[in-house]
Amino acid sequence: MKAHDFSLDTLFKACATQHAKREASVDGAQRLTYAQLNQRVDELAAWLIGKDVAPGDRVAILLTDGSPYLIILLACGRIGAIAVLLNWRLAPAEIAWIAGNAELSMTFANPRFESLLDAADAGEIVLVDEHHDPRGAFETIVAKTPSKPTLPELEPDRPLYMMYTSGTTGRPKGCLQSGDAVASSAMGFAVRRDFTKEDRLLSVNPLFHVVGMQQVAAMLACGGCSVFAGRDDDNAAILDLLHREACTTTSAFPTICFPWLEMEPVREGIMPLTNYTGGAGMGKPQMYEFIERDWDARVVGGYGQTEVCGFATFIDYGDMLDHPRSIGWTMPHVEMTILDPEGNKVQPGEEGEICLRGPSVMLGYWRNPEATKAALGHGWLRTGDLGTMDDLGLGYLLGREKELIKTGGENVYPAEVDAVFADMLEVVDAGCCGVPDKQWGEAVKAFVVLTPEAELSREEITARFKGKIAGYKRPRYIEFVDSLPRDPIGKLQRKELSERPVSPDQAT
Repeated sequence: MKAHDFSLDTLFKACATQHAKREASVDGAQRLTYAQLNQRVDELAAWLIGKDVAPGDRVAILLTDGSPYLIILLACGRIGAIAVLLNWRLAPAEIAWIAGNAELSMTFANPRFESLLDAADAGEIVLVDEHHDPRGAFETIVAKTPSKPTLPELEPDRPLYMMYTSGTTGRPKGCLQSGDAVASSAMGFAVRRDFTKEDRLLSVNPLFHVVGMQQVAAMLACGGCSVFAGRDDDNAAILDLLHREACTTTSAFPTICFPWLEMEPVREGIMPLTNYTGGAGMGKPQMYEFIERDWDARVVGGYGQTEVCGFATFIDYGDMLDHPRSIGWTMPHVEMTILDPEGNKVQPGEEGEICLRGPSVMLGYWRNPEATKAALGHGWLRTGDLGTMDDLGLGYLLGREKELIKTGGENVYPAEVDAVFADMLEVVDAGCCGVPDKQWGEAVKAFVVLTPEAELSREEITARFKGKIAGYKRPRYIEFVDSLPRDPIGKLQRKELSERPVSPDQAT
């Protein structure tokens, strides 16, 4: 007997039946109900079959976010093709390498990104001008195609999409996620955030990133609506969109939501936002107090990875204040433990590698059995992140194993140093990394962003570290900068910091 098919598509189709007339997607001027979105998915699925796209074939998406993105993703899932989610921030050479590694059959691309494919073997290229086709992005493409496809027999654990990791240790790896993994992640997220069909997501994180994908998948799972901000929208336009569409939840990183404070975020006594999701690197939790106090919204932090379909843990704002630096408790579909290098569980409070397991863990890395075995070989997903767990089951992130600073035979976790800066009122942002040192092998270097009016010297910073952290963990170099390199969800890019030159005048 064939196993039950539990996937993002089964969750979506259930909503298309139960919530047929409710809005599923708002994308500029185009508004689609669940029934309309489902019809377009059927039409595109039939068109893809007519183009001989078979189960397992790779179909790339190089679009900005919106309903066309959802249609392609869901249509691929419906016929068993693997959607390859391309990052339009990459360089043409990087896109070309991924296209070659994935061996693409077809690529849907926005004309503004077409030049990124100049050096790529991208298969058949289908240009989709998402926001300028008055009849809808796909209606002209599928106009002569039967709306109901004859679907092939599909395996329940088939891959749905492939996201390529950032490749900080070499070439990026294609992370394969099955439809049931994405569905489990979506359901866990929706349950933990108490989402219902009444919720409306302000989607500002790109769908080629797991944070954006997990939130939109959660909306498709519970019957909510995804409202997509335009790629060219500034912060004021995004705030206007939030109010105009009465969005109830978002995960807007500080570069978006903090400027809203100067733009009348509460209008006519109303701030529709009731949920805000951050990440493990949220910095000082107190910085987000205004969201709970002034906006009456619920702040949640968390931790996750591409390899586990997004957030695996969550922590509420009150618990952030009570348990500084904690990444929280696992979500319903995930189990977490701390393992030593041999794969043995360590005792509460002992340091080791954060490991996860559950239905949302990846199938593996595309055509990379060595990396897959290294990540999944002990029956757990080995995240490469170092951390601890306490007696309450709360996890604590110490940093990436490859970012561990080894100085004079001692280990320094970057998060330990960053946490000391978090208590300094004059510091807006700070991060550290290891730099070469002739005497100790490596030394700690800190990069510090001060408030505009602050005057804080290297000597004063060093004095404040005394009694807070061991001497060998204190920064031996401090560089004052205007900003730190962070990705779209606020994750600090320590590798970029470590590549910056060290000069004698930065010594403490």
